[in-house]
Amino acid sequence: MKKIIMLLFLIFSVMAFTEPIRKLSVTGNAEREIMPDIATINFRVYTKNEDLKKAGKENETNFENFKNELKKKNIATTNLTTNNYFSQKTFEAIKDSKEKDEFLTTLVFSVRVTDYSKIPALIDLAEKNSIKNFKSDSYDKTLYLVEVKKNNSQKNTSIAEAFGVYDTIKKQLSNLGIYDNDISIYSYSNSTSKVSDGKQQKKKETYNIYNDFSIQIKDINKINEVIKIAENNKINLQGNIAFDISNKDEIESDLYNKAYELSKTKATSILKSSNMTLGDPLVVSENVSYQNIAIQEDYYYDKNIAIKGARLNDSNAGIYEMSIAAPAPPKPVVNYKPQMLKLSQNVSILFEIK
Repeated sequence: MKKIIMLLFLIFSVMAFTEPIRKLSVTGNAEREIMPDIATINFRVYTKNEDLKKAGKENETNFENFKNELKKKNIATTNLTTNNYFSQKTFEAIKDSKEKDEFLTTLVFSVRVTDYSKIPALIDLAEKNSIKNFKSDSYDKTLYLVEVKKNNSQKNTSIAEAFGVYDTIKKQLSNLGIYDNDISIYSYSNSTSKVSDGKQQKKKETYNIYNDFSIQIKDINKINEVIKIAENNKINLQGNIAFDISNKDEIESDLYNKAYELSKTKATSILKSSNMTLGDPLVVSENVSYQNIAIQEDYYYDKNIAIKGARLNDSNAGIYEMSIAAPAPPKPVVNYKPQMLKLSQNVSILFEIK
């Protein structure tokens, strides 16, 4: 029993005096600007016809003519991919009705009424003559404005009808004791408009075929020529042109290694003025926040830590796997003259300090 107690005492003593692992987190960044050498262009072939088969055949013909013309001009393309192909039926209105000119005459005249007992009779008179606009003047309350509107296909007729109503109302007003000296023309105008003969429009069924595809061009100096060939075959540029680098994976791998070496050099430089030395890397990652979590946690290094991703070789650290989150693809921008692309890679390393 005494031996067991002594053994437990020794175990707890060792655990109590074991120091936590000291850690150092550093980040290295490597960048490089490169002129793109490939371009991906998105196109749309659009055709329409009352016959579905004819619309589809025309679409196919335009597409094949485009490809054949590229071959004739020795324009190298790869990855010709159909992104979307669909048909849509729509209805187009066919105008069966005919339009004609119609003339509108608007005549406004004023009536001065000082005897307000005559107002009801004046309103009744306006209704009998189909006057829709009858109102008092906003400044002179004894003045009432009467609007006469007449329309006809003949200008002279519309004018004659408007003044005919005016003369009729003047005679009726005289019966109410309102005479010419209290009646005067306020405004007069003629206008022309297009009117339909009232026949109903017909509807025509139309089939629309859409073929959205993309191609990759190896010679970016021929982008404008490719677009011109497409336009000649009734094919439209669809949205954007995306530039890229053919050996980007190789360049990015080189940048990863450089960023790793920069991180290691930075860590060594930080410890140079101290009595501590750089130990093995505990974590290798692109995610700096992951490093911060690892620093905050007081855990012991597990030699079996493996983080999935690209492999990095280091003579002191051995082989580690690094988790690399794929960056979100940048939104491509239409640009017929490519500019330099900047490739950048970050590597964050959590080292053990001895």
